[in-house]
Amino acid sequence: PAPSVEPATPAAPTVAGPAPTTPAAAAAPPEPDTALKDPVAWTVAKSSTLGFTANWAGSAINGQFKRWTADILFSPEALDRSKLSVSIDMASAATGDDQRDSSLPSDDFFAVAAHPKATFTASKFRKTGEGRFVADGTLDLRGVKKPVSLPFTLKIDGDTATARGVTTLDRTAFGVGQGEWASTDQIGGKVKVSFAITAKRK
Repeated sequence: PAPSVEPATPAAPTVAGPAPTTPAAAAAPPEPDTALKDPVAWTVAKSSTLGFTANWAGSAINGQFKRWTADILFSPEALDRSKLSVSIDMASAATGDDQRDSSLPSDDFFAVAAHPKATFTASKFRKTGEGRFVADGTLDLRGVKKPVSLPFTLKIDGDTATARGVTTLDRTAFGVGQGEWASTDQIGGKVKVSFAITAKRK
């Protein structure tokens, strides 16, 4: 009778055979998770805005840059590999006053002839709260490079992201305002820069 029992033992592996498919099925769900942890390229909508607010003789002067581009590779789950590059056409600054707008490109302010573009680049990001981040980067304005931290809020809904941020710059640190305009008596030294971006996944 002993030999008749031995053939029954190989049957055990056949019962265990389906078991490997269970771990394989369990391993499938992490694949989408890892995809979310990769930086995502975003296309900025034309409705997005980049503006600034300066103080002139006690009154707030609001302006916008009409032409600018942004290359964004970002994911909240991959901050260490996210990066941002913004290029601003300084000749596109507009405040709604023709005389003021015609003086902004001059050497007294943006010196557009020598420095037509300003750029902000960042490859370091920090999370400071739910939906809140800070981009630590470098602003190259009027030929002067300075570190700038840009706090912003972010909301991602499916393939659409909305981000808003505000930071304050010292215009004198970048040489914006020469001669009589170097003084902060008439034009304040602190200038707020703000943006509102809507972007789609590429």
